[in-house]
Amino acid sequence: MIVGIGIDMVKVNKMQDAIERGGKDFIDKIFNPEELERISPSKIYYQRLSARFAAKEAVIKALSKEIELTLKDICILNESNGAPFCKLNKDIDINILISITHIEDYAIACAVAEKVT
Repeated sequence: MIVGIGIDMVKVNKMQDAIERGGKDFIDKIFNPEELERISPSKIYYQRLSARFAAKEAVIKALSKEIELTLKDICILNESNGAPFCKLNKDIDINILISITHIEDYAIACAVAEKVT
């Protein structure tokens, strides 16, 4: 049973500006070490960080009626085939399905929360 959905969009250059202003402290407030070790600096580094941030926001929206979460409670990772998945640091009986995409200017993510039966 679906208990919530969420969607979010991030402008990549705004995320890049925030990271460049806030540096490592800013990144550490949003992302978990496990997420960061899988995102290597590259041409699309800020797109990838923006997409993960959008996914975290989408998950928070999808679960807003079920549980209160912070950005650090949510870890966005990838399966070996590249498919994104969400890992929460809270023990709940809800499965989170996510989809993320990014291009040069924007990153978008959608999250669906479904009750595990």
